[in-house]
Amino acid sequence: MTMKERMLFISAENPFPQDSGGKLRTGNILGILLDKYDVDLLTYRGKTPADNNLAGLTVHEVERSVTYRKAMLRSLYTWRNCSYMSHIDLDMRASIERLCAERQYNQVLISHSLLGSCVDIVRNQLPGAVIVTDAHNFESGLSAQLAHKKNGLSKLFYSLNVLWTRRDEIGLLKKTSLLLTTSEQDLQSFKALSETHAHKVHVIPNFIRISDYFFRTLPSKEKWIILPGNMNYFPNVNASLYFFREIYPLIKARVPDVKWYIVGRDVHPDVAALAEQDSSIVITGYVDSVAEYIRKARVVIAPLLEGSGTRLKILEAWALKTPVVSTSKGAEGLKYEHASNLMIADEPEAFARYVVELLEDSRTGERLAEQAYQTLLANYEAGSVSGKLLSLV
Repeated sequence: MTMKERMLFISAENPFPQDSGGKLRTGNILGILLDKYDVDLLTYRGKTPADNNLAGLTVHEVERSVTYRKAMLRSLYTWRNCSYMSHIDLDMRASIERLCAERQYNQVLISHSLLGSCVDIVRNQLPGAVIVTDAHNFESGLSAQLAHKKNGLSKLFYSLNVLWTRRDEIGLLKKTSLLLTTSEQDLQSFKALSETHAHKVHVIPNFIRISDYFFRTLPSKEKWIILPGNMNYFPNVNASLYFFREIYPLIKARVPDVKWYIVGRDVHPDVAALAEQDSSIVITGYVDSVAEYIRKARVVIAPLLEGSGTRLKILEAWALKTPVVSTSKGAEGLKYEHASNLMIADEPEAFARYVVELLEDSRTGERLAEQAYQTLLANYEAGSVSGKLLSLV
């Protein structure tokens, strides 16, 4: 049997369990790479034990010492993005140096553009290694969206964060061998940073393994609206508040017995407060399977007004044959046609009208969901992505 080459895979977020969009992307890319490489995964220790049962995968965990508050303070004297991810060199440097010295990897994948400091550590140890960075998001663009919402000293801090992040993204393009983005929009944003290094940027769209979503029996659909996602991520927080303020009252006026489920971990206090104001809103917090809620719902919503990349939760809804209503921003980067595989609405009245239609007309929902399912199989299923990924990495 031919021995596989060994790869180092560095991720700030432990991809197991796969309970968020970022973890889904990281875990799904890891799954494809295991077809070609044996992989050393270096990551933070998660709340639950990492899954060591995947053939060819060895997990190396470190403890997290960089709190978000410490990362924000360190940003002020290192001039670096305030996310704890961008300060990962404090926790992982020794492990990266040790593994690189022991294994002499030819291939290294760094999962997130905010881990740019890891490129320098690897390069010092392995000057000739091919380093691939999976960007996840165009972070300077996200930071600019966040800064726009702030006032006073907070606005100044986050505006500086934009400058630091853009500088580091330009540096990352220079140092990494390849940079992967989730969408054509993010690809163009990265390319615009450096004409010299634009050739390094490639799109690997978010994708799922359809086999993870098979189910034996089709549950009856409830009169539920589902908003899934990490509920401490500011685009999701703002989307929840916008939907509550501008859209949900219009829906309740037409469908009084509707239930709105907000399903996701790390619930922000502003989101938690919504259930106190309206008894028809159910906030689940962390759940083992978001899919169980999506399967039972008549509508999944993506009322995002900001963000980057593509929405894995929309892909999950497509896999589970639950129709989706989204803003243009929420569906950005996906192949869609309004009223064919997705309903698109950027005005509250239209958004509410489409949700009500899907709540009340099951045949329209079934038609939309079937078209979305076919779009998923053709473009966002692991089998349609693996060839391109393995040709690059």
